[in-house]
Amino acid sequence: MRNEGALRAALLGLALTAVAAPAAANGNDPLERVNRYTHGLNATLRTHVLTPAARFYAGQVPAEVRQGIGQALSNLGEPVTALAGVAGGEFGIAGHALQRFGINTVLGYGGVRDIAAERGLAPRPFGLADAACGWGVPSGPYLVLPILGPSTLRDAAAAFATGVALSQAVGPEALLGWQAGSAFHGYAGAYRDLDAAEAHALDAYAMQRSAHLQRRALACPGDAGLQVAAGMAEEEEE
Repeated sequence: MRNEGALRAALLGLALTAVAAPAAANGNDPLERVNRYTHGLNATLRTHVLTPAARFYAGQVPAEVRQGIGQALSNLGEPVTALAGVAGGEFGIAGHALQRFGINTVLGYGGVRDIAAERGLAPRPFGLADAACGWGVPSGPYLVLPILGPSTLRDAAAAFATGVALSQAVGPEALLGWQAGSAFHGYAGAYRDLDAAEAHALDAYAMQRSAHLQRRALACPGDAGLQVAAGMAEEEEE
């Protein structure tokens, strides 16, 4: 399924339920006290709302139907990927996304089937945050956003800008429905794995931070320095 691994990582903040004790701010996470508090609020939401809903969804909807829903939701994001590719000067990515959107919309019943991937056009996730990385915009401090979970200042600003633009283009109701549906579908497929990861973590917040920064450093090499700083800070805390 398109982008499932990325969705799992992006939803890690929603999927961790333990609330760690406040700790002093460090160089890579100057907002740690606020971030930990937001992490706790997200954990409460997950425990009482998201996980029960995800269990019901996974238990009542057949796997084949869930897969088709996820692929259709992902297909709607291909034009966004194309625009981000143009913004970042990645015209190959933009063209690839438009090809996938056209093929899957016409031949894949609106994206329910990923015909493009079957023809060798695998998904190539790319967003405005990746474009900003390519421009050399620094990541800024680590952030935990309400509901949305782990991010950085740069990535949060890029997500906000994308949301504003799409809201004007398709309307806030349509945008909210698509984003909420995509996020929930990804969470429903990831919460068991995330529970298992949390069960082995001494500090769920630190694990969330490290996992997110590692993922972003892989996508944006310029962020590698922030990840190194995070690792050093965690060693000092231990």
